[in-house]
Amino acid sequence: MDVVDRRSADRTGGRAVDRTTLHRVWRSILALAGLAVAAACFVAPILLAVIAAAFTLLLFARRIYRGRDRYIPNLYSRDIGVYDDGYQEFIRRSLAELRRCKISDHTLLWEASRLAPPSRENSDEVLLDLGVWIGWSTRLTAEASGRKVYGFDTFEGLVEDWAIDDQVVIERGTFSLSEPLAKRFIRDTGLTLEDGIPPALGRDVEFIKGMTYETLAPFLASRPAAPISLFHMDLDTYESCLHALETCKDRFVEGSVLVFDEYLVTNGELRAFYEFQQKYGLQWQYRAWGLEVWEMNVEMVTSWWKRLSYYLILIAGYWTLGDGRYAWTFFGKRFWRFWLGAPWGDIAFMLGAAGQRKSVSLEITGLGTLARTRDAG
Repeated sequence: MDVVDRRSADRTGGRAVDRTTLHRVWRSILALAGLAVAAACFVAPILLAVIAAAFTLLLFARRIYRGRDRYIPNLYSRDIGVYDDGYQEFIRRSLAELRRCKISDHTLLWEASRLAPPSRENSDEVLLDLGVWIGWSTRLTAEASGRKVYGFDTFEGLVEDWAIDDQVVIERGTFSLSEPLAKRFIRDTGLTLEDGIPPALGRDVEFIKGMTYETLAPFLASRPAAPISLFHMDLDTYESCLHALETCKDRFVEGSVLVFDEYLVTNGELRAFYEFQQKYGLQWQYRAWGLEVWEMNVEMVTSWWKRLSYYLILIAGYWTLGDGRYAWTFFGKRFWRFWLGAPWGDIAFMLGAAGQRKSVSLEITGLGTLARTRDAG
């Protein structure tokens, strides 16, 4: 696998798609906090001495810390030493290459905006969004690409328990549209469900209800000659991801772009793709490492003052109650693994967003044994 030159990957020049207001608000807060600290240091120079001493201690601790290269940027919480040697090496090589592919945007929209526009040559290609929640990822992908997108979901939540590394287990049924949070977003983004399915709202999308275990194969069978141009995986769990990859394997072509929303969960999508590419000897190039799609829902809240309140609540919640606690809960392993073991670039990258940066895209450049299977057929 090799890192693709992002300039050469931009086939169309890109249609600008920016849904990162939440993160700009967060960076503005960081800038104001920095100014406040600078002003405090001017008034009380002893504070500057304390900060300098703390930073010097951090530098020393980083030099003697032995945990480098063992943890991943998913909050630097997972010790990859629990995995076999082959998978550990895959993770290390992936991270080294992904660090050259960092983007500030949402990976899915970044990729969708770079797809070739609709034409007679690509009219039979399909764009798949697997796991759509209330549907904004699908609608915004259609807008960014100018092409039709098919969104798959049960709309009744996870179809199996989702174990996020060694942190937490999210139970089956979570993320159902009947949950209070989903109902609030449905209302605040101006949606009205139709037979339990989100509306298209004028976008060129089609939502397909049901488990992908049951719906994906018949969908592809009804389009026997359709290659997959864009494959967006947001089903979260290892089992669903691996099943979708296997189901779609005969529709991947050289140039197919795969976007994984939760790629840096080592026992989920990352593990599924590792096994998939190993089984078939695929060749690919990493293209981008950026923001997940979840925060895009907030951008679609219709009232500006509600949208602003969402921004502030999400920022406060992420850094005080949510996953962002890894940056300041001093007595937890995640804190020490992050500040002592993470490269400086990764630290800045992770702290520069009020949300998760686990979304990764890659492009298939060689089909391995899949090509020989098709030739034989």
